[in-house]
Amino acid sequence: MARKAKSTKPAGATSKAPKKRLHTELENDDPNQQQAILPPDPCTPTKQTGGRSGAEVEYSAKKTRKRTSAPTTAPALRSPGLLSRSSHANTLTSRGLPPKAQKIIRENEADHQVENMLCANIPEILQQARPHDGARSELAVATSEYICADLEWRISKGPNQRVLRLRKRAKGKQPDTATSTTNDDSKLAALLNSMGIAAANESSAELEGKLAAEFSEFQPWVFLPASSGKQNERQSYPWIQHFHLYIAHLVRHYLGSVQYGENPATASPRLLLPYKRTDTKYKGSDDDTRADIGLVSRSVGANVAMVDGSAYYNEVFAVTEVKASSGPSRAASTVDSDTGTNQLDGDTKQAFKQLFLYSRQVFAEQPDRRFMWGITICDNHIRACVLTSSGALASHEMDITTAKGRCDYIRLLVNWCLCDWHQLGFDPSVRYCEGERGNGHWEIDVPQMATGDAGMESAGSRYETQTYTITGARVAADHLFGRHTRCFVATPKQSTGNQGEVLIKDSWSYLGRHQVQERSGELGEIAFLTKINQMVDEHPEFAGTVPKLEDGGIVRLNINGHLEIDSVETVLGDLCRHLPKHSSDYAYTHVRLAMTPVGTRLRELRSVAELVVVISDALQAHKAVLDHCQILHRDISENNIMFTRSGNKVCGMLIDFDNAVDANAARNRSGPVCTGTLPFMSVNNLRKAKVPRTAVDDMESILYLLIWLGVWGITTEHRKQTRGEDRRVVNWSMGVETAIDSKCYAMSSKSNLDILLNEFYTPPMSELGSTLQDEDDETIEDYEDLQIIVEEMREAIYDNPNVPGNAKGTTIRVDNTKAPAKTGRRANVSAIKQARRPIATSKGNKPEPVDSFEERAKPDIAKKIHEDVVGLLKFYADRIRSTTAF
Repeated sequence: MARKAKSTKPAGATSKAPKKRLHTELENDDPNQQQAILPPDPCTPTKQTGGRSGAEVEYSAKKTRKRTSAPTTAPALRSPGLLSRSSHANTLTSRGLPPKAQKIIRENEADHQVENMLCANIPEILQQARPHDGARSELAVATSEYICADLEWRISKGPNQRVLRLRKRAKGKQPDTATSTTNDDSKLAALLNSMGIAAANESSAELEGKLAAEFSEFQPWVFLPASSGKQNERQSYPWIQHFHLYIAHLVRHYLGSVQYGENPATASPRLLLPYKRTDTKYKGSDDDTRADIGLVSRSVGANVAMVDGSAYYNEVFAVTEVKASSGPSRAASTVDSDTGTNQLDGDTKQAFKQLFLYSRQVFAEQPDRRFMWGITICDNHIRACVLTSSGALASHEMDITTAKGRCDYIRLLVNWCLCDWHQLGFDPSVRYCEGERGNGHWEIDVPQMATGDAGMESAGSRYETQTYTITGARVAADHLFGRHTRCFVATPKQSTGNQGEVLIKDSWSYLGRHQVQERSGELGEIAFLTKINQMVDEHPEFAGTVPKLEDGGIVRLNINGHLEIDSVETVLGDLCRHLPKHSSDYAYTHVRLAMTPVGTRLRELRSVAELVVVISDALQAHKAVLDHCQILHRDISENNIMFTRSGNKVCGMLIDFDNAVDANAARNRSGPVCTGTLPFMSVNNLRKAKVPRTAVDDMESILYLLIWLGVWGITTEHRKQTRGEDRRVVNWSMGVETAIDSKCYAMSSKSNLDILLNEFYTPPMSELGSTLQDEDDETIEDYEDLQIIVEEMREAIYDNPNVPGNAKGTTIRVDNTKAPAKTGRRANVSAIKQARRPIATSKGNKPEPVDSFEERAKPDIAKKIHEDVVGLLKFYADRIRSTTAF
């Protein structure tokens, strides 16, 4: 794309003269509202666009974007315990990544998570579902024992003819059966009678008929040994479904009259029923993954049958991933005693990988999910898995062809039917309230501000909450592990004063960060916002550019009559010691905040001019927070800058200080820290450089954000037209090393940056057709304006004339004395990387090479670059605001 030449500027100038006109393309319902245009700078030649040549039209045609249909919105509410995410909640899709790239990113991430975030072979994990209440726990034990006895009695009678024919052809060890001559229920009946619980109004003959029918359907699963070619995934689906129906029949018959709790959706006991559809794409999914079997929770009085119709991620309790052996035998799954790492066979790893892919969809679709359960079944071997913010723990293998394996799994299922709602992973403080004529609403409890130091909760302070009515969802949890940040728009249920609409942020933060001071010197987000709000009181010109904290604190749950802090440590207890070593130090705590004003996401902006104003406001807030509060943000991304609109005026707002740090503490830290959102992370951040994080890291993130938006499009309509296309910035999401190489290469020179700028959004010919003969095309001009700003920002960060030469460029120091020798293909890959990014190495007695990224982390240099970038954006924003439209 042809762009205007830049004019020269005096050395040291922080406010730069515009290289061309900036204009605003304001969409307004008022037909009398005219477009305001900045006059061209007298020092800059104005582009002549009247009467485009045939070559220009042909060039525009080459830049035509493919049109794709917009994603459908999430399904309507299906269950009184769940809320669908908004249609734009998928962060990756909203960023414009093509589906192919998104699939690769997620699969690579899932592979990494199975290797690094999963600890398997922990039998104690099954006890996490055991009811806390003593009476229910005793009832669960008795019910499990009876169901196990009934099943073993049926198995002891031998398989039917169908199974005998299959077993005759099967090879390998025959399954083990327990000796049982009766299915007497007297012990369970006596316990129920002592509790005053009556069995369902169902004759023994009716129940026996149902159980016999279900048993005949899943017989092959418990009688057939695992053998190559004799079992496949689809063959196993009905066996697994009918096994769960068999359990549900017995639970309903004996526990159908038990009532605990007022809400039938969350009360215990409950039935767990399988979806009828298997290997299907669930409603609410933002990709094409197909889950094998889903279990949903129903009230204990519901009809026992497979749940027909479409499967929904917003109501599923647990997803089951089924795998068949890929070879003649399965290797045993063990844990290396020396390293503590998982030694899982390939089929099991693939099963967990698929389970992880499904589970992230559940977290995104269910805002009341704190953690979740999952199941993997490889041939006859079952594992249960708990997925928390800090990592995943999986049980030992339960072999369904052995009596012990069957009983272990039955105990787990019965415990799920009888345990508390929070033990299933749901959040009782987020609930659905039925309304008249089926019109219900969601409510959420937000902890009220305590009076402790710096706005934190003081020891012994009384725990009080304020209830809000949710009116909409803004952000859904988009990752399997980590903070699980969700944002809701809500209003107080009981109106207090003039408080109106608020934004509620629900997330999981690092354990210990909500103390006033911890070993790393970091403060919690509540303390940070309290300090920032005090700064705004003293400097009212920054009002509206940072959130105002209304309420907030650590979420507590009523667990067996006691208020407990909701954290991963509370969920797992002593099992936290099994979390991956790099995760055990980062057990998460559940935190909820209510803030004002309610911002709008960047995709709702109408033009580049509005984007420049919003980004400038966010940078002004960033500088003020750093100067007056000594707080460094560290997580600049597309989701963490929002805006508010008043008429034609927009105001940017910097949000989400959950990854922020005390700048003084960050400056003194010696260990590497990596925080942020991958596509927008600075190079020092990506490579975990052993230098302090500074404002330069955040300025890099702003630059990458502007390039990202320029390539994929700023407005929702523009993003629809670029979705599905391949762009070089996709590399920024394809892993740390790829991101480092791609960013260093692009920023190393103006010509390399031009490669990215030439991929900026261009309207398709269908839009240009009516304007080809016009004096100018405003959309093209908008994005060309953004290209010029990006060029100047790159210069201010990487080639700033006001900083020493050592701090310029993209040179990275590598110590060759510690690098292992590379041969073959890896040597070629290394050579390519060195060709793409400048690398300084130590050789012989030559002086120590200078790493330009580390040089820019020095306080005086970082401060200068920060001022220049903020001043650059402020200059352009002031020019835009000076027009009549603003």
